[in-house]
Amino acid sequence: MKRLFRNWDVLRVIRLLSGAVFAAYGIYASDSLMIVLGGLLMLMAMVNWSCCAAGGCGTSSGNKALYKDFVKPYQATKESK
Repeated sequence: MKRLFRNWDVLRVIRLLSGAVFAAYGIYASDSLMIVLGGLLMLMAMVNWSCCAAGGCGTSSGNKALYKDFVKPYQATKESK
């Protein structure tokens, strides 16, 4: 239970509030899709899941850049007069 109420950031609070709004509107409008969407958003906020929960948003830095051999970094040179 302590784990659920720890490390709340702004996006987690926004996710919880938007889920509550969607669920409340779904109940008001008798729209089951909105209720499910609101419940999903509230569940995501409670357990701190996001779209990147499985590490899908990370990039590997071990791969070689695509144009690394073709694009040379800019090096300023002194111009002699």
